Amino acid sequence: MLNNINVSGLSEMTQEVMEVPAEGIAKYGIELNWVSGTRMDVKTIPMKLGNYKLVRDFKFEVDEPAQLGGINKAPNPQEYLLAGVASCVAVTFMTGATTNKVAIEHLRIKLEGELDLAGFLGLKAQFHPGFDQLNMNIEIKADASKEVLNKIMENVKRYSPNFNNMENVVKINPNLIILK
Repeated sequence: MLNNINVSGLSEMTQEVMEVPAEGIAKYGIELNWVSGTRMDVKTIPMKLGNYKLVRDFKFEVDEPAQLGGINKAPNPQEYLLAGVASCVAVTFMTGATTNKVAIEHLRIKLEGELDLAGFLGLKAQFHPGFDQLNMNIEIKADASKEVLNKIMENVKRYSPNFNNMENVVKINPNLIILK
């Protein structure tokens, strides 16, 4: 164990994927149910990892602040998006540090972005409803040189799925199912 990560388990998974690449295919999903107003209940659905089906029985809520029609009961979609990106960066950094035998004492990520809600509110004809950029500050205290930590960060930018989801265009295929 290093950084509270099971090094042998990570190594076994790496070896398994090297031998059978299909074992590294991970399928994730959630199911969202509208509650009221801007409130939603979300639950994770089982994850498929290679030939394994993993129970992912987690629930959380989504809501908006009152100024955006909600009752401020839970984080909003943008906050969850930012949390998903920052968490993925942290996981990738920690596993990279661990595989490089770097002990981490402190890791904190602050991720911020700005949206122009005028488009969302229908006040602009020409608009981009999403973030134009995200600013990420990563505080790190570790038993490694700046060069080693920069190398780990370069690998994070290369290998973090959610960092890459934000850096590159991800195609979304909506399928509207109309109930009678």
